[in-house]
Amino acid sequence: METGLVKQSVTDGPRQGPLARLLACEGYSLADWYATPLSPAQAGTLLSLTQQAIQGRLRRGGSCIPLQLLLAICRFWLEEQRARTALYWPYPAGSAREVALQELVHGQLLVSRKLRPAEVHLSLGFRAAAPLLETSDYFRLLREHELLACLPLSGQPATAQDLPALLNEAAVIRCLQRGDRRRPAWPHLDTLG
Repeated sequence: METGLVKQSVTDGPRQGPLARLLACEGYSLADWYATPLSPAQAGTLLSLTQQAIQGRLRRGGSCIPLQLLLAICRFWLEEQRARTALYWPYPAGSAREVALQELVHGQLLVSRKLRPAEVHLSLGFRAAAPLLETSDYFRLLREHELLACLPLSGQPATAQDLPALLNEAAVIRCLQRGDRRRPAWPHLDTLG
């Protein structure tokens, strides 16, 4: 399998960069966003590439937890018509980095559909990732998670959204919530008459 072809197939858009790094099992960051919605065609292509990469690694006697996670991501988007609140994760994560990555990705996928258990996984992932992050990544991830916590979550999946859309919606909700706290308890009589 030609590496350039694999990377080109996965990185046809700039939003798939983090997924390409998972596919390569290198250079992936705990501060990246892995839950940008994929179309069924994109998820199917990526699933096939991931399965080939896993087979290649196994033939060489290696393993790669990020590939297993990428497999779960593809399956999540291929089965998105169902309310998925748990990822199928057949292999236990070993290192602290793998545990953090698994929890962060799980939370990201769920929050992209505004599903309720997202906050638990994002919180667990952030706590596991915090000691492993560079300062700038730590504060960026902290700000993102604080904003995402403003989103209303439920047991029913919403239309999948990417990170910028989720952050915009969360920022508006936070502004409205702050605005409600600043309103005076008395009515504005000067505007009534």
